[in-house]
This record gives sequence, C-alpha cells and structure tokens, in this order.
Amino acid sequence: MNAFPARRHLPSRPTSSPSSDCKRPRHAGVSLVEVIVVVFILIILLALSIPFVRNMRELTRRSNCDQNLIRLGLAMQAYSTDQAHLPSGTASFNATFRFWPDVPSPDEPNTDASPVDLAIVSEPDGYHHNWALASLPYVDQVGLFQSVDTAASIYSDSNRLIRETMIPVFRCPSDDSVPTNASYAGLHHSTASPIRASNDGLMFLNGWVRPEEVPDGMSSTILFGEKLSFAGELGWCSGTRSTLRNAGHVINTIPQADQLENPSFVGGLGSRHFGGASIIKGDGAVTFISETIDQPLFRSMVNRNDQLELGTDAATTE
Repeated sequence: MNAFPARRHLPSRPTSSPSSDCKRPRHAGVSLVEVIVVVFILIILLALSIPFVRNMRELTRRSNCDQNLIRLGLAMQAYSTDQAHLPSGTASFNATFRFWPDVPSPDEPNTDASPVDLAIVSEPDGYHHNWALASLPYVDQVGLFQSVDTAASIYSDSNRLIRETMIPVFRCPSDDSVPTNASYAGLHHSTASPIRASNDGLMFLNGWVRPEEVPDGMSSTILFGEKLSFAGELGWCSGTRSTLRNAGHVINTIPQADQLENPSFVGGLGSRHFGGASIIKGDGAVTFISETIDQPLFRSMVNRNDQLELGTDAATTE
C-alpha cells in the first residue's frame, strides 16, 4: 500500500496568446461628431442663459431704484410731519414762501420789485437750494446738511464740497451719467413750462404744500419720478431741471439740442429701464409708468388740483 496519496492532476490554465488578445473587445473612444454635438448644445444653453442673466440684473437694478424712491418718499413724509408742509422744489434769493393755495398771480409784484412768477433757468446763477438739500437729514445725511451754507448760492465756493458729494439715494443703479447728477426729480407742473411759483405740481418755486390740503389727494398725485440727465446739468443740489421735471413730455423723450440750449427748458421724466420710468406718489406708493401712457392721464396725475376733464387739457410747449 502506498504511503503517499495519489497525485491528482489539475487542469492546466490556458495561456494567453497574441492571437487571443486581439479578439478581446476594447472600449470605444469619443468620436469627433459627439464632441461637436456636445459643444453645440453648450453654446445653445449659454446663448439662452445670457439674456436671462441680463434680465435678472436689470430687475435687481430696477428694484434698487424703487427702494431709493421709497426712501425719498419716506423722507418727504418725515419732513412734512416735522414742518407741516412739503419742502419747496427750489428757492430764489430772499424768497417769500407761500402756502398753497395762496399762489401768486403772474402780475403780482413782490418786495424787490421783480415779478414773483419769475422763471428759474438752468444756469449756475441764483440761489437754487432745492428739495434734495431739505431731505438730507431724513436720508442719513445730517452732517452734510449741517455743512450747507444756506446764506449763499448753491453754486458758491462755500458749497463746492456739497456739490461734489455723491449721495447714493439720489442715484439709480442703471444711471451711467456723472455721479453727482440726480436720477430723480420732483414734479413741478403738469404741462411743459418753466419752473415758477404758480406751477401746479407738488414741487415748485418758493411754495409750500400741506399734504392734507391737496385737493386731488396725495395718493393720486405724483411726487417724484425718474429722470434722464441732460448735458450740462448742475447736480443733485441744484433746483433747476437737474432735480425738477414736468409732465409736458412723453416719458423717455430725448430733447433736441436747441431745446437744451434754452435755459428755461425743463423736460420730462425718463429712465434707463426699458419701456418707461418709476414714479412715487405722495402717499409713498411706487409705480412703473409706461412710456405709452395716455398723456392727459399722466398730466392729471401730476396736477395737485386737476379741475379739467381728461382729454380737454391742451399742453403747452417749451
């Protein structure tokens, strides 16, 4: 009997050969056509996303612009609570301020023998302190307000630093004009007219309006609106067409060169936003007004005491 068990024969492992390797399936690479298709799809997606991103950025800027108008509206409400009236749109030298409805007539003289219905012109000559300066304490600019030399013209050397200061709340994020220009304007008149003491808006020359005495109601009357800056504007603290506008022009109308050469020309509302401009009414409600708004309706929204029926008010021209 054998002391050792019989050796079992195991099946031998097959050895690979060059011929068998060639028969194994290989992973196929990405073809040029597939790469082109993927790149083409990415280009289409990118082209579709760019307008979307641009629109989102514009919506953000427009929202920030509306927030600025809300802050200005709250500032005017706080001012009127403290002073019992809205600030004057602008002021002349040695002005005699009057409460509406005691507005002057064009033929009534004042103490310095000049007509009280004088027109403010857009030139750096005059007193021209405006509503924006009056609102400074209510937009967290108390220090700047205390630095204003109220005894001198806004164009004097003593007020140079004031003029050169940029106030963020007066600037729309979409406004690419000079940083010291204002993006918002008070409405002084319902038709195209120079800035006078007899204007029918809420912000005019040498006049104060008590909110509770506005016949049409503050909720129906436009207080501020967006504006496009014209060449040669005098800055946010100048009570000229730099911070006052009227409803005598279609929104977003670009004035002609000869109009801008006329210092009595004021102009209308406008914005960098597509299709119209944002406004704020006297009660603080912000609304975006289309540039296709019916003009008689627009003028009626600016007139604080609109006694004319819509469609019968003929606008004058500047």
